[in-house]
Amino acid sequence: MVVDVLLALAVLLTSRAVLQFESARSPVTASSTLENAIKEGGRKGSPDFDFLDPMLHYAQLQLTENQRYEGSGRNIFRVDTESKTRRISPPPEPIPPTPRVQPAPQQIRLKLFGFASIFNSPRKAFLIEGDDIFVVTEGEIVNRRYRIFRINSDSVQVEDLIEHSVLTLTLAS
Repeated sequence: MVVDVLLALAVLLTSRAVLQFESARSPVTASSTLENAIKEGGRKGSPDFDFLDPMLHYAQLQLTENQRYEGSGRNIFRVDTESKTRRISPPPEPIPPTPRVQPAPQQIRLKLFGFASIFNSPRKAFLIEGDDIFVVTEGEIVNRRYRIFRINSDSVQVEDLIEHSVLTLTLAS
């Protein structure tokens, strides 16, 4: 019973939408607009067919015929007479200054205790501070204070972000 009511309602709504779509569509076709344009004779008042004006404008033709081309002197048909302009290379990118390596006046609790090298992945270093162990790569920040500047084969350079100094950690013996 409910299915029959829903089906009837769907049929009514579909037919109403189709009828409204048909009445909203314009009955003018492309052939009738072309016939109207032909009947009007291509008059200036026809806004849709201004591009169909077949008349020659002799004044504009006379202006272009009287102009003389003044080239730059370059022969575009010969390879050996290329233009005398030279390429301007972009200025080299400035190399960012590396932080100065200074002996650390203070002792840090961060200690290096190992490295890891895995094929096709960046080199990793293992750092320890108290009970915390950090596995880091270059560019990472440890404990919100130290940035790993460079990982070498036997040491790690660590930049102290608060003191603005670079510290070198070596393997603990």
